[in-house]
Amino acid sequence: MTRLASAGNPTRQDQVLRNSVDSTGQQTQAVPRMRPLVRVMTWELRRFSASRIFWIEALGFFSLLLLITWASRMPSNFDFGSRNGGLTISGFVAGTSPAGLLHNLPTFLTLLVILLPFITADGVTRDIQRRTHELVMTTALPIWAYVWGRYLVGLIMSLGLAVLLLAAILGMGTLLHLTVSEYPLPSINATVLLWVGMVLPAVILVTSLAFAIVTLLPRLSTLVKAVTLVSWIVGSLVIPSGVRDQIPPSWYVNWDPTSAVTAIGMLPQYSFGNLLQTATSAAQFQGAFLAIENQMPMLGSWFASHLLLGALSLLVVVIVPFAFDRSRDVLA
Repeated sequence: MTRLASAGNPTRQDQVLRNSVDSTGQQTQAVPRMRPLVRVMTWELRRFSASRIFWIEALGFFSLLLLITWASRMPSNFDFGSRNGGLTISGFVAGTSPAGLLHNLPTFLTLLVILLPFITADGVTRDIQRRTHELVMTTALPIWAYVWGRYLVGLIMSLGLAVLLLAAILGMGTLLHLTVSEYPLPSINATVLLWVGMVLPAVILVTSLAFAIVTLLPRLSTLVKAVTLVSWIVGSLVIPSGVRDQIPPSWYVNWDPTSAVTAIGMLPQYSFGNLLQTATSAAQFQGAFLAIENQMPMLGSWFASHLLLGALSLLVVVIVPFAFDRSRDVLA
């Protein structure tokens, strides 16, 4: 009778046990409700933060940018006689001015692109290389969270390197202004504008395409990185050297992802030839020269085209989870 009464009236231990089971069940139900994308991003951020190699690479990249910015502080020099009174006028184009950045920024961008595929392309493929892919795929983690989480963290790291590029230009430009005579202070508005129009779309484009292709074709990881680097070097260094003395087609100027030909198409805005006929003194010439050198770049159709390239590359990553086969034999 006592046992029957206990069954009908649960003791305190039974109630505690039942509450514990109910609490466990509520926790189990709450786990799927947690945002899986945030969890994946948190895992990836912890991995990057614990990687000494990544921080060494970032520090080395920033130091290299500072050195190159200092070395290219005068990408163009001039020394000629004025027609007015036979004055001899000499000077230089500052490397961190808008006119100077059109000479230097494509080179800086090439250095950045060389790093991006090696940092971001293997976000998903890394699990295959470490033989942990099958283990991850047996979890209840959604494919979209798995792929997009890895991509977003890689994109954040890429944008962080792009910010280091901007900081190197403004920081070294300010230092040169304080230490070099007649070196102008960098124009923050013009520098940020060129950075947004040229650097950001290129970073998003390279990061997105490399990640998408390597994720779907993991066995071609090395080939994709090599093709990306070679293609970018050809587009930013080889082709522009052949059209530098010509007027490039407008469509090429607008859609060039490397911005090298885009810069060539924008350089006529910073023409100083007419100053020779109007300047009556070296001081007047220098003042007019600085005004042209630091004027805001023209926002032509190239700016919208570059932003569109970056947006379209984001769409490529959006469809990757739908083409990703969870049960595929990736080593086949």
